[in-house]
Amino acid sequence: MRLSQMRLSFRGDVDYLRAIAVFSVIGFHYDVPGFGGGFVGVDIFFVISGFLISRLIWADIRVDSFSFANFYERRARRLLPALYVVLLATGICAWHLAPPHDYRAFFESAVATLLFGSNIYFWTQAGYFDLPGISKVLLHTWSLSVEEQFYFVFPLATWLWSKCFRDPSSRWSLLLVVGGAVGLCVLDELMIKQQAQAAFYLSPLRAWEFLIGGVVYLAERWSPSDLRIRCALALAGLAAMLLPVALFSPETRFPGVHALLPCLGAAVFLFAFNREGARPPLPAEAALLFFGKISYSLYLWHWPVFVLGTAALPRDWATGPLSSAVFLLGSIVLADVTYRLVEAPARATVVWKHMRVTRLIAVASSLLIAIASAGIIGNGYPDRYPQAQQRMLRYDAAALVPYYRQHVCFLDRQEPISVYRSSECLAFAGDRKNVLIVGDSTAAHYVPALQDYFATTRYELLQLNSAGCAPLLGMRQEGSSNCNEVTARIGELIRSRRLSAIIISAHWRAYLHRQLPPPAVTASERSDDPAPALDSYLGATLAAARDADLPVLLFGPSIEFPVPLASSLVSRELTHFPPDKSFIALEASFAADDHLRQLSRRYENVKFISVLQAACPNRICPLTANTDTPIVWDTLHLTPEGSHYVLERLKPQLDGFFRSDEEAPSSLGPRAAAGALQ
Repeated sequence: MRLSQMRLSFRGDVDYLRAIAVFSVIGFHYDVPGFGGGFVGVDIFFVISGFLISRLIWADIRVDSFSFANFYERRARRLLPALYVVLLATGICAWHLAPPHDYRAFFESAVATLLFGSNIYFWTQAGYFDLPGISKVLLHTWSLSVEEQFYFVFPLATWLWSKCFRDPSSRWSLLLVVGGAVGLCVLDELMIKQQAQAAFYLSPLRAWEFLIGGVVYLAERWSPSDLRIRCALALAGLAAMLLPVALFSPETRFPGVHALLPCLGAAVFLFAFNREGARPPLPAEAALLFFGKISYSLYLWHWPVFVLGTAALPRDWATGPLSSAVFLLGSIVLADVTYRLVEAPARATVVWKHMRVTRLIAVASSLLIAIASAGIIGNGYPDRYPQAQQRMLRYDAAALVPYYRQHVCFLDRQEPISVYRSSECLAFAGDRKNVLIVGDSTAAHYVPALQDYFATTRYELLQLNSAGCAPLLGMRQEGSSNCNEVTARIGELIRSRRLSAIIISAHWRAYLHRQLPPPAVTASERSDDPAPALDSYLGATLAAARDADLPVLLFGPSIEFPVPLASSLVSRELTHFPPDKSFIALEASFAADDHLRQLSRRYENVKFISVLQAACPNRICPLTANTDTPIVWDTLHLTPEGSHYVLERLKPQLDGFFRSDEEAPSSLGPRAAAGALQ
């Protein structure tokens, strides 16, 4: 039995669904209350694309008119002109706003976007130092690249499928497609445990979402015709999509099985109206049909407007409901203009002034790639800034690699534990006392100054750091390829009795407020005490050191600002805006400092050092380490000069902990060391 003929007419319910998807994403990106799971809007888009592309290809295959060339030409005219306009406009604005390293990163991401690989680029660039700044102004294009990669593969797969199944809607055909979608979904879920970033960004692991859309089209013959059933299915689909928007959060394991709910919701909604027939008016239908029509351009514009607008304005002006409303209104206006002047004409026109539109698109793509490549070669054009400002902006994640000993003693999230060089980082000295510093990047940023401090003492500094990896024994941590192995190694080193002391530092403010996995407790240990999970895990780590007679130097929270400090200082000089809250350290860090101090008092082997108290008298933190160097290069991580600035103010406490008149290491056992370092 063949698929019933379906006229490729306008589907208002599809535009309605697009509007739901795009506003879900915008609400999430603009931090609107109630949109904590708005990222599922991307998954809804993937289901819509799978449905529409299946519908388009099978309609042509049924009448033997399918052409790969025509398919790709239509896709190019549909997607690329509006994208190129947004890329060009964003690049021009970024010239005036982006520091050199951010501007170079923008050009790199632009080339990746133009080559349909921005998802792969952002996957490889994902790291602990990532900030939602101008360097990531094209971050949202990752989903567009996933769709484009789908377009490269799916037409051929569909054409081959048509050779195997005369009726692709047959039960065997549907069973195989559904089985493939289920298998890929399971693989996606399993991959989250090993490579969470890959599971999120890579198109093969998202293919099952497109297949769900394809199944909806192929199952058209089973779509209901009864109006009441259609309404019930549509309402169920809306609920399944909107509940994750409201209930999910960035901490939700995603995509994997959690993405099933919004994807199936979109599928059920489309399935409800798969057949021709009466359809009741949908809530706010007129408005949402308009936004669905411009949804592609709106998706392209909303993130650059938000990122560039936030960068251009003082923090006091750029945050809050009013600024978000202004950014949204600006995005809608730009999207409407882009749709009317660029997107719609390109979709409707094959030839313009005797030249095929696709040739014009190819020329435009080549020019944009050339411009972006020149920006990469020019290293983001640092000469745009005076010398003093160039020095203020000289540090970025790449520049800090040798100072933090990154990829050697300090691992990125995606690096396996095998990258760690034990021979260099755990080189126990026989004639010196060995001190180990553990923690995340806020431990690594003390290493430049600690190395200099220990150079004139009898101590050898050992280092074991992993990005985003809390040094908390007993806690399983997802999203890192090495964290669980690193924490296990920390436990082994604590118990080894080869150390004279251990230094622990981490991004305590974040861990204190982050939803950590609940600690395992016995029935006798359960209580109504609402203490954070951090207390239990950190307490277990400190107790393990106590049991091993190992003194602990616990560093409190680091200096942290609400926005990247270096670029904010330069922006203030350029715009002459008065100082605002951007230059005031986070109050939550001081609260976390008090919390850690109280916790440390429970353990006699622990010496707590308040970095904030030493470096920020009267809670006023320094902005610079010297005249042309910020104290931190992003929001949190110390520059090398900042590291020395802070350690200089901690020196009296460090000297008290590491006393210069201690016994020689050859005669200092672990228990004796504990007594000497108290």
